Parts: sequence; structure tokens; C-alpha cells
Amino acid sequence: MNWRSIVAILFVSLLLLPACQKKCKQGEDVDCWLDALKDPELAEKAIDNLKQIGDKKAEPALIEVFNESTKKPKYREKIAEIFKKWGTKSAVKPMLSGIDWTVGPDKDGRKAKRTNRANQKIASALGSLGDKSAAAPLMRLMKATKEANVRRSAIRALGKLKANEAVDELLRLSEDTSTHKIIRMNAIFALGEIGDPKTVDSLILSLYRDKAFFFFQAGLGLVRIGEPAIEPLVKTMNGKNSEAKRLTEENMEILAGALESNAAKILGDIGSEKAVEPLLAMVEKVGKWEAETNRLLVMTRLINALGTIGDKRGLKIALEYLKEELWDVRTICANTINNISDRSVVPELLKFASTGDHPKTRAPLIEAIGNLGTDKVLPALKKLLDSQKDVTVQKAVKASIKRIEAYSQCKQDVNCWIGKLADKQPEVREKAAYELGRIGGDQAIEPLIKIMNDNSENVRFAVMFAFDKIGSKKPVAAIEALMKKEKGSTRFKVINFNYQLLSARLSRTGK
Repeated sequence: MNWRSIVAILFVSLLLLPACQKKCKQGEDVDCWLDALKDPELAEKAIDNLKQIGDKKAEPALIEVFNESTKKPKYREKIAEIFKKWGTKSAVKPMLSGIDWTVGPDKDGRKAKRTNRANQKIASALGSLGDKSAAAPLMRLMKATKEANVRRSAIRALGKLKANEAVDELLRLSEDTSTHKIIRMNAIFALGEIGDPKTVDSLILSLYRDKAFFFFQAGLGLVRIGEPAIEPLVKTMNGKNSEAKRLTEENMEILAGALESNAAKILGDIGSEKAVEPLLAMVEKVGKWEAETNRLLVMTRLINALGTIGDKRGLKIALEYLKEELWDVRTICANTINNISDRSVVPELLKFASTGDHPKTRAPLIEAIGNLGTDKVLPALKKLLDSQKDVTVQKAVKASIKRIEAYSQCKQDVNCWIGKLADKQPEVREKAAYELGRIGGDQAIEPLIKIMNDNSENVRFAVMFAFDKIGSKKPVAAIEALMKKEKGSTRFKVINFNYQLLSARLSRTGK
């Protein structure tokens, strides 16, 4: 080949080079990134960008790459995440075929670790996509995998699929003391999502196993199951569940009264009127206990349960225990009175708000007066403010005056209260949510959803009260989205736990 031929070839190559090396724009130009999928050097970057762009026209191409990536588990891991995010139903069969049944534990090397991560993401995606055909393969993966993370994803996926065929195996896992606690916890959570009434007895025992390590997951499961759990929980609360009794009595670190208080808590969270009579009977029994610490521990759980259910028969007990000048006891009693929402007891709250050696014990009552009271109580609050020198009490009274002044403006006007949900002052937003719950009606649901992620925990509790009173299923999806967004949040851990209980209750009873 002479030098002229070489120059010609180089010239043509240079003309072609810009087309071959065309750069796709980051996070845009889906067609360019689809072309880049075919280039081994650009494929991973293309997958990341297609995920960012979110255009579902890429689904067929991604399925093709997924199928071809038998030796590239990293690609499968990333693409499975996309299928989960996009809800790609057509990816179910490819992902089922893509599970690697032969992989060993992560310690076998980098490839094993990558493959296990791909299996984990595939399992998680299959659970989210909701195709029941994935249940049997997920059960197989749950048993076969050598890695806890993969097993946990398979278990959670089975829960999301509500795979009844997995109940017996999940029960075995949850009760197996040789299995890691985190795996058992996830099995219990999955059982709750499946909601088979035959799991009630085991879930109740899980309220007490391992120093109540599984209390949240077991309790949430029982709330999801609902009515079938009431009778066995009442039996447990009354000391007639021998295995639960043994679990509490054999552990010296567990306070006496845990048997009753744990069962009472879940009975309240289920929210059924059927639990009221048994709870009231337990109040009578516990009131005669001599050990004050144990008595107050259980009594506050009983009072709180009656408040969650919202039965007026709980008012007398809550008012009686306001005489206990302890902040936590008074807080629970005040919250219960506010939740039951009988405004006739506001004068009683005012009397107790003037008593208490420590100002901190008075603040919860003043807060409840503001959240429950009407404009009739405004003069009394202003008089109380004038007589107080303590900063804590003054602050509480000023906040409740703001609540009552808002009531003076809105009274029973729904639109007025909806407007107050956007108020700059958290105590006003809180009052608005409580009043909208008492008034009721679907008109308030969407405005309440908009503030359910409020920075104030008190406002969030008020929103939950409103959702509970309105009794619609509409907030459930929004609650689930918020839980996903704030997963792992330390600040809102307690309130979000209560949001999940509310979601479970509304999913079962909401209209």
C-alpha cells in the first residue's frame, strides 16, 4: 500500500471519528444513550443515565441487555433497580430467569459478591412488581442463598406479594432461635404483610420474645390482621397465654406488667370497640396493684389504648390519673383526653393545669386545653398567663392562646381550617388538623396530606388524628411514600412508627 492510500484511509477515518465518538448529554437524550448501550465501554454509563432520564421507551433495550449480561452481574443489579423504580412488568420473566442459583457466599470473591447483590436487587424488584408467579422462585431463593442480605430481600418480597404459600416457612424462620435476629425480624414483618390469621398466636409471642426485640414488627402485623387478633390478645393480657407468661416471667430484666402492657398497646392500635370492655376490666384490676412503678407503667398503656380507640369511657380514668404529678403520665392522659374529644372536660383540665410541683408536668395539660378547647376558654387562659412566672408554663399558655384565637376565627368552618394548615405557627397548624378531624369529611384529606411531613412532630400527630377520624383509605399511599422517603430518619422515628400503624389500620378499616 503506497503512502497516498494510507493518507486517504486516515482522512476517511478522521471524518468518521466525530460520529463514532459523539458524546451523549448527561441525564438527557435517551436515543443517544440507547445507542451507547451497545458499546461495551459506555454500557454501564448508559444504564445509569437511562435510569436518571426515566423514559420507559428504554425498557425493551434494557431487558435485552439484562438477558445478555450473564457474566456482568453489576449490569443486572443496576437494571433490576430500574425495573423496580419504573414498575416494568415485562421484566418479571427475564428477572426470574436471571436469578443465579449457583452462587456461593460473598467471601468466595468479588464475582460472588456482585452476583449476590444482583440476586438481592432482583428479589426486591420482583416483590415490588407484584407478580404472584415470583412467589415460588423467591421461596427457593430464600432457602438456597448463603447471604443474609439476599435472604432478607427475598423474605420482604414474599411479604409484599402476600404469598400465603410462604407462611409456614416464614413462621419456622421467625421462631427459630438459631436464625439471626434480623432475619427473624424480617420474617415477622413479612408475616404481618401477608396477614394470615393463623399467624396471630406466633405474632403475639413475638411481642415478648428476645426482650421484645420484635415488638414493632409483630405489633404492626397484628394491627394489619385486626379483628382475629383481639380475642387472643385479650387472653394474653389477662394472663391466660401460658407461653407468653413464661417468656416474661423467666426473664429477670423484664418488668412485671409487660405481659399486660404489651397486649394492651396492640389492642389500642387495632382500634376496635370490641377491645374497650376488656381494657376497662384490666384498668380495675391494675388499679389495685401495690407496686406503683408497675401499676403506672401498665395503666398508662391502658389509658393510651382507650384514647387511640377514642371511647369516652376512657375519660374518667384519664382524668383520675392526672393527679399523678409525673410528666409522662400526665402527657399520656392529656393526649387521651384530647383524642376522645369531649370538650366538656376542659374545665377539669384547667384545674389540673394549675397544679404540679414541676412546671413541665403542667405544660401537656395546657397544650391539650388549646387543642381541645373553644373560644370559651380564652379568658381563663389569659388569666392563667397573667398569674404565671415560670417560663415553661408561660410558653405553653401563649401557644394555646394562639390555638384558641384560631378557633375564634374558624369555629366549624372547614375552609377556614384548611387555610390554617398553611399558617406559619406550628401550634395553629396543629389545632387546624385536630379540628378538621373532629369536623370530618373527605374535603380535608388532600390538604392534610400536604402537611403530613411537617417539621413539627405535634403537627404530624394531629394529622394522624384527623386521618383516623375521617376514616378514609386515601392517605395510605401518601403515608407509604413518606415512610419510603424518610426511611432511616432518627428525628421522626417514633412518629413514623405511628404513621405505619395508622396506615395498617386504615388499610383494613378505611372507606
